[in-house]
Amino acid sequence: MKNLKGTVLFKKVFGCIFGGVIGDALGGPIENMYYKFIRKLHNGIVTDLISYGTRPSDFHQAGDSSEAYAWSKEPGTYTDDTRLQILITKSIIDKKGRISADDLANTWIKEMDVQTFWYSISNSYHRIAISRTPVREAGCGNIPDNSSAMCIGPIGVINAGNPKQAAIDAYEVASLSHDSYSRDAASVIAAATAEAMKEDSTVETIVHASTAYMPNRDTSPLYGLVHKAVELAYKVRDTEELTEIYYRELIVPWIRRVELYHVDDDRFSLSVDPLESVPCAIGMFYETKGDYRESVIASANFGRDCDTIACMTGYIAGAFNGIDKIPNKWIEQSKRANPKPDLEELCIGLAEALIKEKERMEAQVGLISRMLV
Repeated sequence: MKNLKGTVLFKKVFGCIFGGVIGDALGGPIENMYYKFIRKLHNGIVTDLISYGTRPSDFHQAGDSSEAYAWSKEPGTYTDDTRLQILITKSIIDKKGRISADDLANTWIKEMDVQTFWYSISNSYHRIAISRTPVREAGCGNIPDNSSAMCIGPIGVINAGNPKQAAIDAYEVASLSHDSYSRDAASVIAAATAEAMKEDSTVETIVHASTAYMPNRDTSPLYGLVHKAVELAYKVRDTEELTEIYYRELIVPWIRRVELYHVDDDRFSLSVDPLESVPCAIGMFYETKGDYRESVIASANFGRDCDTIACMTGYIAGAFNGIDKIPNKWIEQSKRANPKPDLEELCIGLAEALIKEKERMEAQVGLISRMLV
């Protein structure tokens, strides 16, 4: 298609993908920190892409051996959130449309460096690669965490304007990594992103769509928590107050049998539970009225698993606003910090896959129309 980059469609695709990448990179350098410590360390909130070298030496460090963390200290470097998103994007591009769990599993086998992901993903990969575990059962019993929701933006894109199908597709592909409410979490973010891809979407319609189509809406604990986060966001003065109240009322402790981290350290704070992170992302989006810059900054400065929170907020706010509302210096810095794979080329491929989906839908409408004669 000529002049694809000039279309609203491409700007929204580009906005979603780069929105998530930048959110990931904003939160990465301050991940696992207590929100008050972030403000003390940086003399206030962090409002720009910063180096991972600003992290204290006893926090997890970026580098070649960082596993699921950033591979470089350069500002704008993404983490495993985006690496996992890229695998979904590549799978959609290869399929030229919507994907199933089988499609994504095949991409995992061909493309995944399992050493760069967290326990739930590496466990699922090995179940798929070296056992007879059915693909859709690979995530059964895995640690509940954010891995399914943090990468799901492209599923919202390929289902642009159809949040119900996005929720269903997200639940399908998330079966590779999770069961239970972690799969529900993927549906929430995908549905919100699909709604945000509409030209006439509003903050209210996006927030509504986030939970309206959850496969387990009546039984999932996530449903009520998302609504609670939005209620808090409606009442507060700003995102700083929302952060303070959220820590007091909606924090979900990360249950562990052994103490792996500085649990008594007032600098360190960690949870990777989507019951905390996904409602936080929706709440921050709502409180900032969907403003891209404000929403990802607020999400990043929440602390804890804030690279993921800001990444999820970034998908939604990026799709809602389009690439023109994302600071260009952030876009260029993220390109420089992450040269391979080419993120813009992936956006082009994702937009072209969405066009193929349109053609398939038109063909189906034509088929049915001919049979009605």
